[in-house]
Amino acid sequence: MATTTPNGCRRDGIDRRTHGRQWTPEVGWHSWEQPTQDQIKERMRARRPDTEEETR
Repeated sequence: MATTTPNGCRRDGIDRRTHGRQWTPEVGWHSWEQPTQDQIKERMRARRPDTEEETR
């Protein structure tokens, strides 16, 4: 399963270097937008492997 890069676009998760102008049904045409701090945190957590230590 692929995960979004932590600093990917706020709207679609695509990396800034390859984003250009993208179209999504939710927002239409858009340029790369800085993700929120909460998005970055959640994306970083999603990339972590699941371990027993996280449940302690």
